[in-house]
Amino acid sequence: MSLAQWQTGMIMSEEPLNIERMRSIGLVKTNSLTDFNGDGPSHGTAIASGTNTRKGAIGISPDGKPLKSIIEYAMEIGLATGIVSANTLLEGSIAPFIAHVESRIQKDEIAKAYVKQAPNVFIGGGMSYFQKNENDRDLLDELKGKGYNIAKDIDGIGNTRDRKLAIFTSESSMPDILHGRGNIFTESVRSAISFLSQRNKGFFLLVGDMFIDRASHARNTELVGLETIDLDKAIGIALDFAEKEGNTLVIVVGGPEASGMALTDGNIQKHEVMAKWAMHGMIHTGTMVPMFSYGPGSENFQGTMKNTDVFFHIKRLLFNECTKNTK
Repeated sequence: MSLAQWQTGMIMSEEPLNIERMRSIGLVKTNSLTDFNGDGPSHGTAIASGTNTRKGAIGISPDGKPLKSIIEYAMEIGLATGIVSANTLLEGSIAPFIAHVESRIQKDEIAKAYVKQAPNVFIGGGMSYFQKNENDRDLLDELKGKGYNIAKDIDGIGNTRDRKLAIFTSESSMPDILHGRGNIFTESVRSAISFLSQRNKGFFLLVGDMFIDRASHARNTELVGLETIDLDKAIGIALDFAEKEGNTLVIVVGGPEASGMALTDGNIQKHEVMAKWAMHGMIHTGTMVPMFSYGPGSENFQGTMKNTDVFFHIKRLLFNECTKNTK
């Protein structure tokens, strides 16, 4: 998600975007170890674990070794953890934070990683991958055995006293914003923050939205704008919490830009945008993507950096905060 996608949302929106409230801005390189054009799995792995890996790899090094993710580090120091996905919980850009597999197509293995890692809350689609499979393994039963409350409805979960929550928003994939997704993504983010903020030691929440990438691959300018606005609403929920709470860092970083979007014409007063696309199909460009941050420590995410640097800055801040709280 590059500047063109963000500006499309800004122009199409009738109100200023929440992202404009975030004054710390940086640029992130998305190239993978093996390809100029990165992808969701390799970029996600770089941010999740600080290692630049080959294209397609999820949470593993170039030679196939598991890499400890920032969520695993957060668990290690006693933070509550959560994952929210606008689509399925098995997406290639989210999976590196929870799983260690060779490819994004290993969705059954990615689902098993949620049982193994057991974050405090996860919300998203793809429930069918957690149901009883050909190996007679029922991941839903295993989650219940680990103390999870499993539901298909996010209403009211933010105030529950359950220790762990797994909320499935669909059996498989979610529709895009033009085909009935509604506000379930933004409300999922709100509920996850409400649930995690009840924990005393702080929390780490990963939120992933892959619909802007898909709209860009489809070269659908209108859908890019609408999906950007929807993501921005979720960002606004996080920013409102951070402003009120006072000790929360919010980071927004894009995945590899898709299809080479260029804004060529439009009408700002009428909220209209025209775009041309340099590339076709499921191809990303190698351009840097913007990163926005707000809150204590946001100065660390300014300037130009590699995607692996994002991990090391977050890790250092997490462990510094942990050390401060134990003194």
